[in-house]
This record gives sequence, structure tokens and C-alpha cells, in this order.
Amino acid sequence: MLHFCQICIIILYMKLDEVDLRILAILQHDGRITNFELAKRIGLTPAPTLARVKKLELAGYIRHYAALLDQEKLGMTVTAFVQVNLESHKKKTTMDFVKAVEKMPEVLECHHIAGDEDFLLKVVAANPGEYEKFVLEKLTKVEGIEKVKTTFVLSSSKLETAIPVKGGLSS
Repeated sequence: MLHFCQICIIILYMKLDEVDLRILAILQHDGRITNFELAKRIGLTPAPTLARVKKLELAGYIRHYAALLDQEKLGMTVTAFVQVNLESHKKKTTMDFVKAVEKMPEVLECHHIAGDEDFLLKVVAANPGEYEKFVLEKLTKVEGIEKVKTTFVLSSSKLETAIPVKGGLSS
């Protein structure tokens, strides 16, 4: 029998085969698929299919499952990409900024970037007034921000959450 630590090491260094890649591709397009249906689609029985899914979850290939909501129907009609420059690049300034932004539900994404700016945020709001309120009452209250530059989205021709999985699904 394998010890727990040995199992962790095996999972940590696991190599993905074609079946694993197919599972990942299918699950990221349909996270609500039943194990039975998934097994049918990949050509295995349910028990080994479930074992493979659990292994992929434990190894961190599957971070979590979520529902994708309709932003417009929820009244969040404004999307903005916000470029932020910090006053300093010290670790504490950077970490304090990240911690503050993580607490702001309006910020959907936060990327530490290279280039003229330090961070790129994706922010949603109900309307331009609510966005302005977010900037003035939340974002610029964070210590260490030197400059904020906003670009508003007029329309989006592609919104995709699926990561390309080589060998996963044939088009």
C-alpha cells in the first residue's frame, strides 16, 4: 500500500495522457456533466473516470467548478480595464496593493504586468457613475497608487474561459 506522501508525489509529477486531456477539455466546456456521461464520452467505465477526475483535481489541474453568469442580465453593464502604476516597486507596496484589490468584488481579474504600468485590472460596474464611485472611494484609497488609467469596453466579440487543451477535443 502506498503512503499518503508517496501518492502526493505521484500526483505532483503526473504526466497527462490523451484521456486526461479529453477529460479536461470536456469538463471546462461542461462542468455539470455527470460522471456517467463523461465516462461514455471518453470510452471508460464510471469508476476509472471518477478516479482520473479526482487525480486531476488533487494535482491542481482542475482548480474549481463555477457557473458563468450573464453580466448584462445582472445589471453590470460597464466593463473597464484599469492600468495602475504604483509609487514604488517594493515588495510591501506590491503585496499591500494585491491584498486590497483581492477584497474588491468589482475587480474580476488582477494581473501584475511588465511594461509602462504595474497592474492591469478587469473591473465591472452597473454604470459609469458606479465605476467612478469605485475608483474614488475604493481603488484610489489604496496606499501606494501613483496613477490610474481606465479603458472602457464598448463591445466584446469574444469572451472565452476555456484554455486550449492539446489533444483534448477534435474540432
